[in-house]
Amino acid sequence: MGAEEAYFISKSSKYVEIFNHLPNGRRVMPIRRRTISTATFMLHSAYKVLIVIAMGQSPQSSITSNSKYKDWSKNQLVSEIELLRKRKKYGLVWEDKPEAVVELCKENLPVLTEDRDKEITTNEDEPINILIEGDNFHALSVLNYTHKGKIDVIYIDPPYNTGARDWKYNNNYVDINDGYRHSKWLSMMSNRLALVKKLLKRDGVLICTIDDNELASITSLLRDMGAKSLGRAAICIKPEGRRQSSYLMEAHEYALFVSWGKPKMRGLNVDFGLDFPEQDDVSTFRWEGLMRRDAGREDRGSDYWYPFYVGPEGELSVEPSKNYTEIMPINTKGIERVWLWDKKRASENLSQLQAVRRKEKITIYYKRREQGRIKPTTFWHGSRYNANAYGTRIVEALVPHNGFDYPKSIYSVLDCIDLFTPENGIVLDYFAGSGTTGHAVLLLNKQDKGHRQFILCTNNENNIAKDVCYPRIKAVIKGNKYYKDITDIPSNLKYFKTDFIQGEPTDKNKKKLVDNSTEMLCLKEDCFEEVAQGKSYKMFKNGKEKYLGIIFDDAGIGAFIKEVKKLNKCIVVYVFSLDESAREEEFEGVNELVELKPIPEGVLNIYKRIFKL
Repeated sequence: MGAEEAYFISKSSKYVEIFNHLPNGRRVMPIRRRTISTATFMLHSAYKVLIVIAMGQSPQSSITSNSKYKDWSKNQLVSEIELLRKRKKYGLVWEDKPEAVVELCKENLPVLTEDRDKEITTNEDEPINILIEGDNFHALSVLNYTHKGKIDVIYIDPPYNTGARDWKYNNNYVDINDGYRHSKWLSMMSNRLALVKKLLKRDGVLICTIDDNELASITSLLRDMGAKSLGRAAICIKPEGRRQSSYLMEAHEYALFVSWGKPKMRGLNVDFGLDFPEQDDVSTFRWEGLMRRDAGREDRGSDYWYPFYVGPEGELSVEPSKNYTEIMPINTKGIERVWLWDKKRASENLSQLQAVRRKEKITIYYKRREQGRIKPTTFWHGSRYNANAYGTRIVEALVPHNGFDYPKSIYSVLDCIDLFTPENGIVLDYFAGSGTTGHAVLLLNKQDKGHRQFILCTNNENNIAKDVCYPRIKAVIKGNKYYKDITDIPSNLKYFKTDFIQGEPTDKNKKKLVDNSTEMLCLKEDCFEEVAQGKSYKMFKNGKEKYLGIIFDDAGIGAFIKEVKKLNKCIVVYVFSLDESAREEEFEGVNELVELKPIPEGVLNIYKRIFKL
């Protein structure tokens, strides 16, 4: 009697194993064993049951009790087969795990409320930066209405998913023993990347830092979403390596640069933070040591290991001469280094060098000239990228006893965003953490007198938003005595929190959405200074003489029109309407001054697309 094939999903749910069973249900040693994907198993099973039904037989006679299809009707099976046929057959596939914060939005719609006690204003000529406390999926949903197509650069430093219980999925920490660890991470990332793609300008850039744990996954995910790779930089953040590594000690992480357009790269500013106080007939310059501090003798060819000869009056030569002192590239600890220039270049440019005597020590200096911006390589190294020196220590000084683990070097982030962010651009970070991206944006503005704006989104897990991110940004704006060179940067900040209203599309809920839309509309139009208020309307402006009006119900239209006539300036007006009309007929006499937009339909249309309502 022949054996029957039966299917079941293994515990990991990553594969389906096929064994042979006897008709009476007793299992025998498999004469054939293979693994197939879960999707293939479901398709194969559904086909099999459908064929059995078509033959007039009971599905239970040909499929084991493990099958999900045993009680399905023919129409249900046909629909399932059509669905399975549409499933992805090539590319990155994972077990999609429903996420509670995403499912919440099918019943409740996110809005913003302002915490006015945390507002900071020190320079009204600068843009207003934004910090949003709440789950980043909800914050990004709001930003899809307020900032669609407005963001120049998105920089993110997501959880690296090392299994160290450093991030949560559905309120539970994800650890090394979670069999769905990678699927949960991919679901979380995919849900948010689908939102941020629409926030970028046509030539905007997304930058994602990651390590080897999920490098392949995020690279494949971005490729499947149509992102074009602009390159990947390996950044040496811990030269000594991570001692907890089982084998090779990781010393680097990656920065992935992708875009859905054709962005222009500004280049890497290798002169950042440097002064060039000297000047000759060529250009401004600064004196810097010619001996390399980061390369030993064995690291370079013999052309970079040679002696200089220094005369009694500081004369320089690369050839021996009487009464000249020989100087080799050996540091004070006796370590053999190399020169920055080879011998041929040095001999041809002795006028660009000088020897300085200090007691018994002679140091060779060269004229370092401003290089401006250059195209970076794919390997970034140097002390400025050290995460401990320019990450942990800075955060500890600005926010003592903060308890935040592994902040980025501010210069790692700064160099990443500087490559593609124009001087008046907007930078978004929706994994804001300790606020390094906000700090980097302000420091970049200080350096080149730019007017960039940042938007930071972070949850308040372990009070990170209130006790780490916000205090750090406040210290950067107000100043810190230990880091005067990278703080005391006059700027402005508004602090928002995500909130919710009921999502059922009733007239009552529509009115409630409008009543809670002020912060969203002010953010969308970049107008926060209130200049007029009536019973059912408000009016705002910004420093660029742009005006915003919000009419919350019909009772406010008449009084609002009087204010517009008094103002006699153009104004964007959001008008409450239960349909998509903006009540244009009500604004006769001021038509040339008002740009009318209905609410809440504009918000609801965005949410319908995002949440598939």
